[in-house]
Amino acid sequence: MPRGRAEDYGAKRQEILDAAAAVFARTGYANSNMLDVARVCGASKSMLYHYFPRKEGVLFELMLEHVSAVRRSIEDLVAGTASAEERLRGFVRMWIAKSASARSRHAVLMYDLKFLPPRQKRAIAEARRDLVEQVAGIVGELNPRVQSGDWARTYALLLFGMLNWTDVWYRSTGPYSPVDLAEQVLRVFLRGLGVDGAATAVVRSGEEGRPRLQPTRAAAGGGRDSRSRGTARR
Repeated sequence: MPRGRAEDYGAKRQEILDAAAAVFARTGYANSNMLDVARVCGASKSMLYHYFPRKEGVLFELMLEHVSAVRRSIEDLVAGTASAEERLRGFVRMWIAKSASARSRHAVLMYDLKFLPPRQKRAIAEARRDLVEQVAGIVGELNPRVQSGDWARTYALLLFGMLNWTDVWYRSTGPYSPVDLAEQVLRVFLRGLGVDGAATAVVRSGEEGRPRLQPTRAAAGGGRDSRSRGTARR
């Protein structure tokens, strides 16, 4: 008679994914193994294999969980009745807030997709492309001139590039809150896009009900991709 799942199966599974995200983001998927994840969980390696028979399964599930959550948030924004600019603002704020609270998952999604088997890699890549297309749709609404050719998607990819890079240097404990940074990112992007009436580089306190922003400081330093990229450990 098959044994049923424990009542805390879902909670333990989530704990494993959280630990794996932290380990993979810190040392890289290729340089980590299931024992490293087990140590963070305070569990045995055999217990981990009860939930995830292969390390690739852990990587796939935490990527799928993360990108699916982001996609649901974007779908809600796209379906909203707010203006295109406000929907784009909502997306940028959402992304940076998630980046601040789920930095490890963002890092894993950015750097470790190449380690998935082809079928799983395609599933994550397709989900990521869907994110880009939805944002490109909002960009096209903001400025119909970029709808010709592939320019709306190109601008969307530029925005994603700017947002992804914040994972390397941004800390919510620094001088800028996630909302402050989101406003600055949006302002730079809209000015580059050429949207009429885009806000100036610095918003004074009280203007449009938005926070005052100080000039951003240049960020330097390498990201986690500077680590060795050897054969993935098990």
